[in-house]
Amino acid sequence: MKRTAFAIVAIALFGGACITARAVENLAVLTEPGPGRTSSMSDQKITINLFNRWERVWHEGRFDLVPSCVADIYIRHDGQKGDRTVTRESYAAEIAQIQKDRPGIRVVVFDHSFNGDRAWFRFEFKWTNPKSGEAHTQAGMQSYRMANGRLAETWLSMQPLGSAWSDAVAQQHWTSPPPIK
Repeated sequence: MKRTAFAIVAIALFGGACITARAVENLAVLTEPGPGRTSSMSDQKITINLFNRWERVWHEGRFDLVPSCVADIYIRHDGQKGDRTVTRESYAAEIAQIQKDRPGIRVVVFDHSFNGDRAWFRFEFKWTNPKSGEAHTQAGMQSYRMANGRLAETWLSMQPLGSAWSDAVAQQHWTSPPPIK
């Protein structure tokens, strides 16, 4: 009887240890970065550098930086143009057209977060109509997936023209810490 009880306890302990080991393995799979995902502080710096360059593309017209910012194929999901795949060259041309149509356009960021190969921003487009001199705004949210340190996919949601984030204080730069309210 003692041997049977010992065997049952031993099997239960061994089984429990196996289940625990398996759970730890599964937890590691869930928490470790997947392919193309990053998590170290140096990877955080890569993401910050990426969005600092991307801000220069938008605010300074530095289209020479596009190849270092955008993957060969960039998947875009937005309400205006739908789901589509663009090359870095065609997307750079889209940005140039936006800047031509809305001279001096600024992307003002209010909140952002970087997590592994993902980022999101709460922002507004701000520009002045060159014909009327009227100031315009449009609020939006955008999330990104990055691969190999470049923008690979994005989801964009825009509010109507004239919308603004009334509760927010703008960051100095896209990657600056959000101001304390």
